[in-house]
Amino acid sequence: MKFFIKVNLSKENSKTVTKNVVHLLNNDNHKYMLCCEDCVETIFNSKIVSIEEGVKWCDIIITIGGDGTLLAIGKIASDYNKPILGINTGHLGFLTAIEGNEVNQLKNILSKNVFEIKKHHFLQTRINNSNWRYCLNDVVISKSMYSNTVGLALYSNNNLLMQFSGDGIIIATSTGSTAYSLSVGGPIVDSDLQAMVISPVAPHTLNRTSMVLNKDKHIKIKANDRSNKRAYIAFDGDDYQEIHQEDEVTVKLSKKYVSIYTLGKLGQFEKVDKKLKSR
Repeated sequence: MKFFIKVNLSKENSKTVTKNVVHLLNNDNHKYMLCCEDCVETIFNSKIVSIEEGVKWCDIIITIGGDGTLLAIGKIASDYNKPILGINTGHLGFLTAIEGNEVNQLKNILSKNVFEIKKHHFLQTRINNSNWRYCLNDVVISKSMYSNTVGLALYSNNNLLMQFSGDGIIIATSTGSTAYSLSVGGPIVDSDLQAMVISPVAPHTLNRTSMVLNKDKHIKIKANDRSNKRAYIAFDGDDYQEIHQEDEVTVKLSKKYVSIYTLGKLGQFEKVDKKLKSR
């Protein structure tokens, strides 16, 4: 088989884990390439290629790092219909299949009794009539750093869904329900469900809770920062950009998905419970 390895060397033991992965792949006569963006040239005597070249060439993508490492390559993996197996060397790693000390599990990569491949659908988002952006975890609209609150109005299929002032709003996929949304009290949603979770951040109201919407809903959001006339939007916790009170943000669940390996013996809720208890 052919593997493309994307590694985050800023994580403490990623270098050691990558060496163990390369050693195992060599022993099993697999082919592999590493990503040129990861500054691995001086560490590994392997073929180094661009992300697109590596993803197009491989059968399976291996990410070594945390959830962010996997998220960063999710869109292009989806474009070329290549599955991702994540190895966690980060903090929690809800999306990763195995921990850094479980590299030998790669020997079972083709065993359906050990690994499952699950489809994780993206959110697609655009501002006014811009191109669609794709996120695997969440879209966050937040207040300006120098503002007290941001006023938010959310519409679902053109009907007013909620309106409040606060620090912001999180629109998450089922996959992303264990990320930022969880930290503000949002529910953990079965990742097999195609749904969107709406979680207010520090709302200035007594009765504003999270909501779960089905896959057919389209959400439109207007944000009005009263002091600065702008707010901010982030996609999977990255790439912040300004939005203004006249802008309209549209969010919906995409038909586009990425395939991610999970260790079959450990269910989603058991995995979440285990990881959060270990913090």
